[in-house]
Amino acid sequence: MAQSPTPVPVVPPPKDTVAAAAKPSRLPGLKRWLAIEAFSVSARYRIIQNGMGDVTANQLQYQVAIRGRFKFDGKGRYSVVAGLYTGSFFNSGWNSTGLGTGTASTNLYLKHLYFDARPTKSLQFQIGGLGVNNGENTEATGYDNDAFIMGERIIIKAPKKLYFDEISVTNAHLGELNQPSVFRRFGNLSKPNYRQVLVRKEVNKRFAFSADYTHDSGTDTLRQAVRIMTPGTRLIDRVVFENYQRFNGPGRYGFNLFGERKLSSKVALNAGIAHIDAVMLNGDRFPKGTRMHATATYKPRAELTVTAAFTQGLGPAAPALPRTRFEIIFSYNILETLRRHRLH
Repeated sequence: MAQSPTPVPVVPPPKDTVAAAAKPSRLPGLKRWLAIEAFSVSARYRIIQNGMGDVTANQLQYQVAIRGRFKFDGKGRYSVVAGLYTGSFFNSGWNSTGLGTGTASTNLYLKHLYFDARPTKSLQFQIGGLGVNNGENTEATGYDNDAFIMGERIIIKAPKKLYFDEISVTNAHLGELNQPSVFRRFGNLSKPNYRQVLVRKEVNKRFAFSADYTHDSGTDTLRQAVRIMTPGTRLIDRVVFENYQRFNGPGRYGFNLFGERKLSSKVALNAGIAHIDAVMLNGDRFPKGTRMHATATYKPRAELTVTAAFTQGLGPAAPALPRTRFEIIFSYNILETLRRHRLH
């Protein structure tokens, strides 16, 4: 289950953190071969009520996320990327602690493992266990951030010649949703049922967009998202509108509209409304129905982030579906600590 489908503004780290990161590493030999790209641990308390008012979840969960890159050459043009995560389902990145509802679990899976080649600055190839490219869409209308696929991807970044900052083409297998271990999914490389063509463009510092066509097991979907920065206004710093149109399969149209406001260097808020018209493999905060949502983020240190998120269903909804949801998340970025002490 995903942490927060609506991203919040990135709060710059304190100056002392930036200075520490700029100093030479105490492990220069290790950095030649290994780059740690993500290393965090999180805890989440959540409570969920369905349309009948019954509490379906009241629990404490935890999350581990580690992503690293083994480099075959000094510049890292050719490498193997591995991602180790908690969560035992396609759109699940959390394990239960056993406190509250749910049984305690200690699952930790290598969900992503792929070869990454960047022979030139404008061309990139990937093959193996990948994540999904949502572009500017969030996991509200796209796929869950914890998603995994097995296949290959080509990424072209040549805006001076092709206009778009990124052109991404993916051919993969999406399936075995309850099989997160990449080693049990390698046989699916020869069974593609997922194809995506995505373009992304940052027109200027204030406006960016992406669009993609996705074919997923017989279902054809178009997605688009625009991101508008509005730093001159007092009420809002950023507005995002994202949507999808489905040509066959369940449902036809859905959207998410939200705005963000940075109150200080440590506090940020965002709020919006989303409508999802069918069951999807998107973030679990956005099941079928119309919902308003709000998130508050507090970042007292570069390593620590505290997030509170609230989602409320609007209008009629299926009794069994979640209607009211509240969660509070504490995330500690161990990678920032390693950088502070020049260990990475």
